[in-house]
Amino acid sequence: MAVPVARVTLCALLATLILAACAPDGDESPPEIVYGQNTCDACGMIIDEPRFASALLLENGETRKFDDVGDMFVYAAAHADQPVRAWFVHDRDSEKWVRGEKAFYVFSASIASPMGHGIAAFGERAAAEAFAADVDGQVFDFEAARAEAQMKAQQE
Repeated sequence: MAVPVARVTLCALLATLILAACAPDGDESPPEIVYGQNTCDACGMIIDEPRFASALLLENGETRKFDDVGDMFVYAAAHADQPVRAWFVHDRDSEKWVRGEKAFYVFSASIASPMGHGIAAFGERAAAEAFAADVDGQVFDFEAARAEAQMKAQQE
């Protein structure tokens, strides 16, 4: 028995609409950073080191780029009027982008990050813990890292 073309077309249209409704709003990819050319949206310095670079995707679709994970955290706290859709950091070891909300952060005075926040990000907890042991650091999840960075910035 043949299925009418109109019924197949209607089913395909409904499936497309349902999938579109479940999809995230817009592209949640990290922005491209041209190292040695792009500047940090917090401090204005040139972004040179991928392992410390980070970025925000705002709800309005704009992006912000940073040369230091600490700058990203402090910027977001100071600009609460710019809601964040997605956070991005580089894994210190592989320099690959990682969603900031899922990353692990090592804080240590021994980490020479571009703006001196002393934060390195990792995609895996085990890598963060191993690095922390080497640099006498502490490992934080995303929310704890944000709070720690903001607290340290307020003390300066």
